[in-house]
This record gives sequence, structure tokens and C-alpha cells, in this order.
Amino acid sequence: MNSCIATVAQMDGSHIVTVEGIQNGSDLSPVQKAMRECHGSQCGFCTPGFVMALSGALEHHRALDEKTACNYLTGNLCRCTGYQPIIQAAIQAKAQDSHSVSKRYSKPAGIVDLLNHQKRSLKLVSEKATFFAPVLLEEALQFVAENSGVRVMGAATDIGVQLNKGKPLPQFLLSLHLISSLYEVEQLPDRFTIGARVTLSQLRRKIGKNQTEFARFLDLFASPQIKNVATLVGNIATGSPIGDTLPFLLVSEGEVCVAKWDLKRKEIVRRTIPFEKLYLGYRKLALEAGEVITHVTFKNPTQDEHLRIYKVSQRKDLDISTVSGAFNFKIQTSGKQKKIGQAKIALGGVAATPIRLSAIESQLTGKEITPELLSETALQIGQFVQPLSDLRGTAEYRRVLAQNLFKKYSLEVLSE
Repeated sequence: MNSCIATVAQMDGSHIVTVEGIQNGSDLSPVQKAMRECHGSQCGFCTPGFVMALSGALEHHRALDEKTACNYLTGNLCRCTGYQPIIQAAIQAKAQDSHSVSKRYSKPAGIVDLLNHQKRSLKLVSEKATFFAPVLLEEALQFVAENSGVRVMGAATDIGVQLNKGKPLPQFLLSLHLISSLYEVEQLPDRFTIGARVTLSQLRRKIGKNQTEFARFLDLFASPQIKNVATLVGNIATGSPIGDTLPFLLVSEGEVCVAKWDLKRKEIVRRTIPFEKLYLGYRKLALEAGEVITHVTFKNPTQDEHLRIYKVSQRKDLDISTVSGAFNFKIQTSGKQKKIGQAKIALGGVAATPIRLSAIESQLTGKEITPELLSETALQIGQFVQPLSDLRGTAEYRRVLAQNLFKKYSLEVLSE
């Protein structure tokens, strides 16, 4: 994970080993030795990150090849110098039990002590802010009901960046990381239900066999350090119109499950919001006062559905989307004729919220797939969307991208 955007409060119940603890006495660790011998260095801020990432890799592998090393280093995006000496150091370093972090620092008694601490709620109060990490959902909802303007913090991949840039701390912060029920993943024959604390890395492992397209897309989502802590619900709750998972959830019958504490009846009240009704405006969600998202559910594609998810960004991987899209069509085949049984089209980055193109979908249903129909639909998409211009792209550029994403889907799926 990225320590630079993590809060100390989130580390409660953890045992932190700093880069100074990697060496054993005066003996440098295998990674430190290899970095020195291969002249692998970045700036003083990033070099420890590379050392820690590679040290973590050697906890799982006795030695690293180039591909494995690059996978573990993905996300260390400093561009001060070249990467090749660092990759050479990664290949040269070999695991040694005397430098294993887990063998040196993870003791049974210490682990039991940490687990016991995680069974107790944590509340930190200062003049500027109150941080609360309860162990029960009921406690969390009571805290939100009793305090105005509570900011729910998932993994701090958003708020951590803001704090690093000097933004003021919210008066009330609620972390859900000690609530065990929010780490659950429920798999039904046709749907997944994902708890608010399930990370993107955990999600990728859980859905791989049933949601192959979404799993592939998650590989492009962000660096491992981000996905190891960031959550699907967090991506939803920020309300950004370029949230990478949002078009997928729009075409997959996504729903969010929310809960609040009823102060009069002294009980939890729950309801479900269809994803198409979740976003009311720019970063504005259809949540009532006191409501917190606890789970999200989405449908698995059937055999006759053809799901594809795309994003276009200034870098191929690990970058914020300029435009993203999800397409899910049912295709009916009769001899040489192919018809569209059902069409679902969702786009991000072309409006104040992610959108479903329902009017265009209705026009496509039941139509025979022809080159003329596909060309006309691409033009309609360009006319329908009304994007804004910003640093990542002009409105016209976004309009062309939206059209081209449909053309890409047409070539890959509809024109086969």
C-alpha cells in the first residue's frame, strides 16, 4: 500500500516495520545490498518505497524474474531516473531467512495482541477533528446520525491525497475498517454482493471465474498499492463521473444497499437504490441524511450477453479516465441474420454523472445488425452526449471517443 496517503489512525491494530527495520543489525538486507551494488536509486522519498516493495516480494518468492519484479514495482511512479538498475537489483536479490520480515517480526503473542485490539472500537478526539472506527455497524450508523457532516473514509486513497496537499481535515471522520460484516462477498448463481470494505484486489480474486471481463478491466484500474486498500464502494461513493467501475455497474443491474440509524425507533433502517437512480448530479448521491452504503450488488452476464468495458486515458494503465464505457448486448441469431435482443450502453466522462443511453438502447432493441445501423448508432451517441472540456480532453475529443468506443465494441462483438 502507499504509506504517503495512509493515516496513522488506520494503522491501529497493525505492526509497522519501517525501512530502517529491514536490515538485520549492521547487515544490509538482500534488497538493500543489491540496490547499492546495481546503483539503483530514485529520490530520497521514493527509494525506500522501492526497497520495501521488493522486500515484500521476497516474502513470497525466493528470487524474482524481471516480469515478477515489474509487477511488484508497478505503481512506484517516480520518474527521477531510469528503472533498469532497480530491475537489475530486483533480479540479483535473493531471499534470506535472516532478513525475512515475517520471520523476524511476526510472533504469535504479538498477533494475538493485535487481533484483540481489533475487537475494540477506536475513537480519537482532538480540537480539530474526531476519528471513529467502530467494530459494529450499529455504532457507525449511530455516530453518523448524531453528528452533522460525517465523512465516511474507506481506504483514504482520496482523502489521503487531499490531506497531503494541505486540505483541512473534516470535523468528523468515520472509518469502517474494523466492521467484519463489511468484508463479506456473497456469490449467488446470478449475482454478487460486495461489502463496503472489500478491496479491489480481493474483488478481483473473488469474481475472476464468473466475471471475466470485469476482472480483466480491474487489472487496468490502478496500481497494486491502490487496489490492495481501495474498495468498490469507495469508487461508487466519491461520485466522480469518471469512476472506472460505474459504467459497468450501470449495465449490470447494479444496486447499492444503504443503512441508517433511526433515532426514534432505535434500530437500523435499510433500503436498496438502483444504480441508475443513484447519481443526482456532479458528486451528488441519492442518499438521505444519515445513510451509509454498506454493500453493492451486480448481476453476472448470461451466456447470450456480450459485455465489454473500455477506458481511454492519457496513459494506457494506472491513469484517470478521460472517457470510459460499458456495453452489454444480447444477440439473437437466426440463420445468417443477427438481431439485437437487448442493448445496454453506459458512458463515463461525458456528463456530470455516469449515464445510461436508454433512448438509443430502445431504438436498437429488435433491430437487425447491419453496418448502416452501427454507423448510425455511433453518430447518435456523438449527438447525445454533452461533455465538458477540461485538462484531460476537450468536449469534442470526448464526443469522438464516445463514438469510437461504440465502434470498437461493434468491431469486436457485433460484427463477428
